[in-house]
Amino acid sequence: MNKHGVGLAADSALSLGDGQKVYRTAEKLFRIADAPIAIMAYGCAEIMGVPWEIVIKSYVRQLGEHRFPAAEQYGEDFLRFVEASEMLFPASAQRDWFRRVIETVWKNDIREPWRKKLDGAPRRSPRKAAALLLQTIKEELAGFRGVAEIERLGQAYGEQIVSEYAEVLQELETRLFHDVHLTDEIRDALRRLVKLMHTHQWFHPDNVSGLVVAGFGEAELFPSLYIYSAGTVVASRLRWLKVDEAHVDREHPVIIIPFAQTDMIDLFCTGIYPALKERLVDIIVKCLPPRRDARKVGAHARKGGKSGRAQAQETAKTVQAIIDKEFQQNYTLPLISAVEVLSRFDLAKMAEALVSLTAFKARMSSQQQETVGGPIDVAVISKGEGFTWVKQKNTLKQEDAATFLMP
Repeated sequence: MNKHGVGLAADSALSLGDGQKVYRTAEKLFRIADAPIAIMAYGCAEIMGVPWEIVIKSYVRQLGEHRFPAAEQYGEDFLRFVEASEMLFPASAQRDWFRRVIETVWKNDIREPWRKKLDGAPRRSPRKAAALLLQTIKEELAGFRGVAEIERLGQAYGEQIVSEYAEVLQELETRLFHDVHLTDEIRDALRRLVKLMHTHQWFHPDNVSGLVVAGFGEAELFPSLYIYSAGTVVASRLRWLKVDEAHVDREHPVIIIPFAQTDMIDLFCTGIYPALKERLVDIIVKCLPPRRDARKVGAHARKGGKSGRAQAQETAKTVQAIIDKEFQQNYTLPLISAVEVLSRFDLAKMAEALVSLTAFKARMSSQQQETVGGPIDVAVISKGEGFTWVKQKNTLKQEDAATFLMP
């Protein structure tokens, strides 16, 4: 993005399972009626079994001619639409997906680790089995200590879920833990885990999608971009989180943001792979001569000075700052200066080139699955012209369509 507009590009690859099967027909970039706004989807291609293409196009029909002053309002209105759509996500589907997620977590993260502990226990008894199960659940609960809450949902939402889906939880308890005596403490711990899963910023990796809303609100002079993570609809509430946002303004005239696979675009923008830069700092610090021998370092630390580890961390921070400054001055800033003056169609060409580069890297790599590729959709958004397709894979030439439809 720059002051002239937004260039967007998305590949068509969709991997299923563990990436063993890859389709190259996915829709990831969508226009929002005639508004200067686009939505891109990445990660999971569906929400609760419904392709994002269907969800977004249903929203476009519902939006009609309505427009918003700010780009962020389009994103929030779309998420409200998803949450409220009983046609797309009826109560029966919400219940089924809730059961699926809870069963997966209880089975993979609780039952299987518990069985391994039980098999390794020297003496097995009903009391020992129950104690190990409670310990396993508490370990899972401890994993949420550093996870922030989704503030707009609140604790009451967790209580609502446990109450509304009580029969589902009881059925899963009976089926998954039939071979152990479930005490009241164990049942309470399982339900506390369910509450935390739904009231905190946690999404099951199989069900989380990334959504990008980019463009102009009616009252905005320059473009903005908002990134959301979206999970499933449970008890008539969509679990979503605003991950980040970016705005073009006079102080930040250029924004370049990759999604999903980002390594090649990060390399292009910074001049070095992020992982390699971190590794480079470690290598340099290890090659530097020590400031003093270990005995002097210990004596210095006992007197209130810095320990050897603290000195190493300080050195690493200094080296990191020097490297960051070098790449910033010689790679990032010149790139920003060049992109700042690009026309909106040049922005689109650049976005397409970066996606093509990522796809080429995936194709050439022997260690990376080819989950980027296929036809690339390209679009531009400007304040005056709105959304314009530059390249769209579904726009077939007449002879191509005839060939495609041949038996």
